[in-house]
Amino acid sequence: MKRLTKTMLGGTGLVSALFVLSACTSEVSPSGTADVSGLQEKITGLEKKLADQSEKNSEQNKKIADLEKKLEELSSTVIAVNEPGGKAPVSSGNNGSAGKGDGVLITFAQYEKLEVGMAVEEVIDILGGEGEALSEAENMVVYNYKGTGGSGANAVIAFQGGKLLTKAQSGLE
Repeated sequence: MKRLTKTMLGGTGLVSALFVLSACTSEVSPSGTADVSGLQEKITGLEKKLADQSEKNSEQNKKIADLEKKLEELSSTVIAVNEPGGKAPVSSGNNGSAGKGDGVLITFAQYEKLEVGMAVEEVIDILGGEGEALSEAENMVVYNYKGTGGSGANAVIAFQGGKLLTKAQSGLE
């Protein structure tokens, strides 16, 4: 009798467990297979949202990097002007053209030859051409030169009154 009771209770427990399990699983079609196509559509939609968000983040990071670069350029210019003897010259001069640049690639060796106070023409002779003008004010022009080296290698050079005011580089080889 004890054995029969244990068997019945075991069978009842098994049936109860199967009932609970079937209530917790995903939808099952009449043929007994899960609705895979619906799940696949949801996964595809989530993957698309993730890709879109990743693209937006990449664009935002590029904009932030550009703004940080401009801020660094302006900071170095302000520091150079505020140093003793670093007063901004009043005379105007040839600051070069504010065109789109001529695609010159600058090397680290060329960059090292540049000295604060050089005339625009001297700098152009050393570098072999003009970079891309980033900003232009009444008496000042800031140029960007793409550089040899890794991705993003460049140099930023500012002229004021026709003379080299400041220079900065990143990743030049």
